[in-house]
Amino acid sequence: MNHKPPPHRQRLHRLPQDLQQALHDLPKPLQNAVHDAVAACKPQHAPRLYAHDWQEELYHEAIKAAWEANQRYDPSKGCLLYSWGLRVIGQQLQAFCERVWGAVRHECAYPCDEETGEEVEFPDERAWEAMEAGLMVSAVREALHALGGLDEQIGVWYLFDELSEREIAERLGMSQPAVCKRLQRIVAYVRRQVGAEGIVGGGKNGRKKG
Repeated sequence: MNHKPPPHRQRLHRLPQDLQQALHDLPKPLQNAVHDAVAACKPQHAPRLYAHDWQEELYHEAIKAAWEANQRYDPSKGCLLYSWGLRVIGQQLQAFCERVWGAVRHECAYPCDEETGEEVEFPDERAWEAMEAGLMVSAVREALHALGGLDEQIGVWYLFDELSEREIAERLGMSQPAVCKRLQRIVAYVRRQVGAEGIVGGGKNGRKKG
């Protein structure tokens, strides 16, 4: 039975040798982040001025961003290299696509989806938002896992299961002020690790602003 190689493998062979080598020299998690970030930009739809080298341009920007991400990566922050790389690469590719397609709007119509006839949006903001949300959840869980033990369990109950301080205290047979004090320390630690001041907890009212 024949198995087709994944799409990024097919695209890789069409890249210039220098880009292939630059990509190969990156750590494997960042290589995967480059492929996923480029795929999110829908490289099959190319602006007119980049009709023959759009994919190459996207990979060039993504690989450049990946090297910057690699230099800035701090494993002590508790974030996986892939997650960190995807965030940095995605942000830079989004800005690049916005510049290119913004210029295209003034020259010709956007390409349309062959099935629906609707304009194709570049980049797909909802896809990036979902990706960012997924990365945030992953980063918070990693930070809690690093705490381990009872602190991890309390953090999961509060930030993901939406239990209130009173409910957690009842489960543990502790006083609510004791749980509150412990949660303040846990949430402060998670904020430092993921760099997200919007993480607030709050039981039934959710865990993240915005």
